[in-house]
Amino acid sequence: MGIARTYLLVFLLFLSPNAFKISVLAEAATTEFTFRGFKGNQTEIQTEGAAEIRNSDGLLRLTNRDQNVTGTAFYGKPIRLRDRSHNNSSAIKICSFSTSFVFVIIPSSPGNGGFGFTFTLSPTPNRPGAESAQYMGLLNRSNNGNQSNHVFAVEFDTVQGFKDGADRRGNHIGLDFNNLFSDVQEPLSYHDTDYRKEDFDLESGESIRANIEYDGPSETLNVTIYPTRLALKPKKPLISRQISNLSEIVEEEMYVGFTAATGEGQTSAHYVMGWSFASCGENPVADSLKISELPPAPPNTSLSNKKVNGSQIIALMVSLSIVTLFLLVLLFLFVMYKRQIEEGEILEDWELDYPRRFSYRDLYLATERFKESGIIGAGGFGVVYRGNLPSSGPIAVKKITPHSLQGVREFAAEIESLGRLSHKSTRILESHSEL
Repeated sequence: MGIARTYLLVFLLFLSPNAFKISVLAEAATTEFTFRGFKGNQTEIQTEGAAEIRNSDGLLRLTNRDQNVTGTAFYGKPIRLRDRSHNNSSAIKICSFSTSFVFVIIPSSPGNGGFGFTFTLSPTPNRPGAESAQYMGLLNRSNNGNQSNHVFAVEFDTVQGFKDGADRRGNHIGLDFNNLFSDVQEPLSYHDTDYRKEDFDLESGESIRANIEYDGPSETLNVTIYPTRLALKPKKPLISRQISNLSEIVEEEMYVGFTAATGEGQTSAHYVMGWSFASCGENPVADSLKISELPPAPPNTSLSNKKVNGSQIIALMVSLSIVTLFLLVLLFLFVMYKRQIEEGEILEDWELDYPRRFSYRDLYLATERFKESGIIGAGGFGVVYRGNLPSSGPIAVKKITPHSLQGVREFAAEIESLGRLSHKSTRILESHSEL
């Protein structure tokens, strides 16, 4: 719910002795507002482009994750920051202001988000003609750098380079004066309790708090940014710079708000969970925005996608392992089959009804390599050799030659006959072999 208050501090009335006319000089006015979520505040926040206040959770979404879109969201009432209340009334000073907001950036996929957003002081509550991608919905290629822009922005940039890559690094904070070539930029980090820098990521999907504080008398701007998981705000800001030219940018009336953009193939959803602002008056301090009072951060779907991708990779690895194991088993069976063929151990169908078979190697050794001196006869099928088996004693081995006068059927019939032959003067058929 938003709470807003505006007070007019000073009206100076001048009566001209020559013209009898009254002129009113409007001076800086205090402005305070706090939005702990944005539900029901559509009339107080002016949105354009892809920006919208979501009715479901009250988050202010600056962009969705469509490509090449821009979104702007500005506080609907103008604020006055010019201060002439000091002694030299002709000089223009900018009064102090302070703002705090909590945001979340969720990329379309880890490491592929874009392009970031800005907190902006603008002369209009919208940015007509602003382009997407590196122009962040704030400027365009034609007016970038023009002094007539009258815009000051703190950019929260997530993409490396600008145009030809000569300007900025990704994941940084920058100060922009009328253009998006940052005058000051710092890689994203915060100072811990020992004043050491701790880096973190704008696109981590976690909620992040930004504090921007400008001190008018010293013209010093401080920017502090840190994850909301930290209990306390860091004592040392990430950026602390004296800015003397802000009075040249700020007009009589300015609007405060946010701009954001996505690019080609690099997209992020940019959300603001809560926002507070205070300006002018004595030491203005924006509300600290307790996280417990803000709507919950949107789910980081990019991490979910990462988990899904990881699961798919694991499933693919398991599948490949199974296929590899199956192929190895097939290879093993093939090798064994080939070895059996080479060793002559594969039986033909017709051999199953006949006496057992010895390996060719056994008979080769038993006949002393089928030496000619061991020939004891010859027939239509081939030559008969004398041999000796350690397990059976003396044997006769008939070796069938390729030029045999008879075929396999006749050979099978002979084996069957010999296998059944029984006589006291003969030995039974022990076996057969195949080369």
